[in-house]
Amino acid sequence: MRERARSLSASAASSASSAPTVAELQAAAGVIRDARKREKEERLAAERKRKEAEEARARRERLNAIRQRGEGVWRKIETEIERRKAPGYDNAASLLLDLKTIAAENGDTADFSGRLQSIFERHAQKGRFIQRLNAFGWHRAL
Repeated sequence: MRERARSLSASAASSASSAPTVAELQAAAGVIRDARKREKEERLAAERKRKEAEEARARRERLNAIRQRGEGVWRKIETEIERRKAPGYDNAASLLLDLKTIAAENGDTADFSGRLQSIFERHAQKGRFIQRLNAFGWHRAL
């Protein structure tokens, strides 16, 4: 019986020494937490990159469609402005922004600036529309 008690006591002592300490458990939890955080950040970065690429592709397609429409886009802008409604002004400003991008890509900013100046002059009495253009950083003195 004594022998059995000694062996149990010895096995308990040896198993107690092999059990991880609280500090070791906390350190392991910290490593796991850091790994999970890093994985989450990598996943979010990959998703953000994928979304940016998708938005760039959609913008490129929209710009190509506008290029194909040619002069019709300028008529569409005039139509949207003449609606005298906020959504029309937003559509016109958005189209103008796209046309500015296209003009910059084609090296034809002088023509764009002239047309934009003409729009400013023709629609100067439409204060809300002019405010939207000013919000894009476009002012009369282009």
